[in-house]
Amino acid sequence: MRILFAGIFALWAVAGQAAPFDRLMTAMQMDEIVLILAEEGTASALELEESMFPGRGGAAWEEEVARIYDVDARRLALRESMAELLSETDLDPLVAFFESDRGQRIMTLEVTARRAFIDPAMEEAATENFADAEDTRPRLYDQISEFTEVNDLITQNIEGAFRSNVAFALGAHEAGAFAGMTVDQLVAQMWGGDEMVEAEIRSWMFAYLMTAYSPLSEADLDAYIALSRSEEGDALNAAIMGAFDALFTDISYDLGTSAGRFMAQQEL
Repeated sequence: MRILFAGIFALWAVAGQAAPFDRLMTAMQMDEIVLILAEEGTASALELEESMFPGRGGAAWEEEVARIYDVDARRLALRESMAELLSETDLDPLVAFFESDRGQRIMTLEVTARRAFIDPAMEEAATENFADAEDTRPRLYDQISEFTEVNDLITQNIEGAFRSNVAFALGAHEAGAFAGMTVDQLVAQMWGGDEMVEAEIRSWMFAYLMTAYSPLSEADLDAYIALSRSEEGDALNAAIMGAFDALFTDISYDLGTSAGRFMAQQEL
């Protein structure tokens, strides 16, 4: 849920000039974003042993997690998905925005905040710091509310989290874990209720965006919102959501399958 290419930028449209898609991926710092998400996911996955098959994973589970979160493979998969989803989009306005000083300022702040949020203490501190932002920083709060609405961040992250849970449950079930339970029963047990999940995602999203965007000027954030409202910006957001959703679903299924094998051994 936590709203992640060796040699891949060596493709050139013409000698000496990268293709627009490659330039866009570079400008948006996708290399670093996938690395951060892999680091965060690896830490979370290793903790699954304690809760699901304590003392039975060891080095074998560590190897499985490392395989699942292979950064080069996941970067390539994300790149291929985004390239397909953006194949009919005019990338020039997007490249111009993200390669500009303003765009690079925004992306650097996003990536820096995302890396900081790997530390749960940082996330907790940010949530506390911005708990009353609606009153203390109303203009920034309104801008971020607009940004999340325009990009449909809350709903899409809720739906993505649900699909990831389903994929994990399906993988574990197919590997022989949770004998006697259906996938639907597993998902219901893991999900915890729509309202709870929505509150958690909303809290995380606002804390993260407040942390990332608070150093920006109003003009910078307004320009970013305007880009999101454009046809190209809307296509980019859809591609990001679609590509990362596919990535997380694949990872969740692989984790479920691997964890399920360890759990099935324990249940025998």
